[in-house]
Formats: sequence, structure tokens, C-alpha cells
Amino acid sequence: MKKSLFIPIYLFAVLVFGLLAQESQVQKARVFAEEYPLLTDTDLYCSVLIWDRGLPEVQIIGSEREEERAMMVDSDTFYINKGKEDGMEIGQMFLAVDIGRPIPRLGFIAQKKGKVRIIRLEDRISVARVEKGCGDIRVGNYLIPFEERPTVIGKDRGYDNSLKPGESLEGQIIYLDTDFNIVASGHWALINLGAAQGLKPGQQLTVFRQKKASLPREAIANVVVIDTQVNTSTVRILSAREAVEKGDTVQVK
Repeated sequence: MKKSLFIPIYLFAVLVFGLLAQESQVQKARVFAEEYPLLTDTDLYCSVLIWDRGLPEVQIIGSEREEERAMMVDSDTFYINKGKEDGMEIGQMFLAVDIGRPIPRLGFIAQKKGKVRIIRLEDRISVARVEKGCGDIRVGNYLIPFEERPTVIGKDRGYDNSLKPGESLEGQIIYLDTDFNIVASGHWALINLGAAQGLKPGQQLTVFRQKKASLPREAIANVVVIDTQVNTSTVRILSAREAVEKGDTVQVK
């Protein structure tokens, strides 16, 4: 009789310990989930930036199918204005960049268009292929050396009003990556702070707006730095309670 009682008690103990172990794993998962990749490949290799230097020397001068369509997509081949005599190598990777209109005193608005690879060499011309496009790569786009960039692991630190004006580095939103005058979570924007001001990829900044000079400013969004140029940076809006607008203040946490 004792033996018959022992079996259910033993099974009950196993069940309880199993449930406790599962709950422990769930708790660990919850803690781990607090940190996650804040930046995606799209953020790193497809976002906008301020081009603040001389124009690149390597440029797309033609494509295999340009008579059919102007836009190039994955696996399409095209021709660039540099070849074996210019130091090009088979397998070399580049990032396609579209350099557009100027922003006074800062540089030019540029858009990363995706990764391409050299597949054949002539003396002064190379043939390349679109490896991973994230936009309409076209004849006239420039190529810059591709650099693998690590993502940023962390958590959205949110936005609050604990930062005081002048307490840390401040700047402004100067450009929004949209046809509208506002952007929300997940969009890109440009700010007028960069490497020269000590900003680094992965840093988070709070976005503030002051609707009237007589009223206190309010925290409305949180952004993370994707990359930096000399005096500007590209940021991704992680979270926002109001749409972000050009001219809003950003402040380093």
C-alpha cells in the first residue's frame, strides 16, 4: 500500500519541479527579451545620410538591361568606370549610394541603395552584380567600399522629461526621410550632431518639442544613432507618442 501511494507523490513532485523549471526559463526569456537588436540590416545599409565629402570616384556607367528598365534589382548586372588597372578585384564588395540635393553648409542628401559585387574585370571597366538591393539602383549611382557593420544590442530607453535643457549635448532634427513633414516609429531622420560632437552609433537621444516659449518642453520620442558623419548623424525613431517634425530638439541621454 505504501508503494502505491509513493508513485503518485513521486509523479506529483516531478510535475511541480518541471513547472518551476519552465517558469524559471520563461523568466530568463523575459529578462533576455528586454535587450534586442535596435538596428536592422535595412537601417545599416539602406538608410539616408548627409554626404559631406568629395564625390566618390567609382560610378555606375551602364547596365545590361538599361534599354528595358532603368531600375536594377537583385542579380542584375551593370558596368562601372573602374577596372583592373584602377585596382578593382573580382569579389570586391561595394555599397551603392545615390547622392542628391545639397543641404546648405552640411553636404548632400544621400541614400544607400544596397550591396553589389565585382564579378568580371576589364582593364578600365568592371562588371558588377546587385547582391542585395534595397532601392532602385540606377546608372549614375556611386559606389563606396562596403564595410560590414555590427548591429546594436540594447533596449529602447524611452522618453521622459527628466533631462534638463543644457544638461547634455543638444541638437535638432534637420531632415525627415518621408514625403510628409512628420515621421513616426521606425522611420529615419537626420540630426545636426555628428562625430565632431562626440556622437557614436548606438547612442540614444530624447526628442523634445516646445510648442510655445511660455510653456515647458515635452519629451515626445526616443531615437537611436545609426551612423555618424562629421557634423550630422542618421537616427532611427524607436518609439514616439507624437509624430516627430523637422526642427524638434534632440538631447543625448
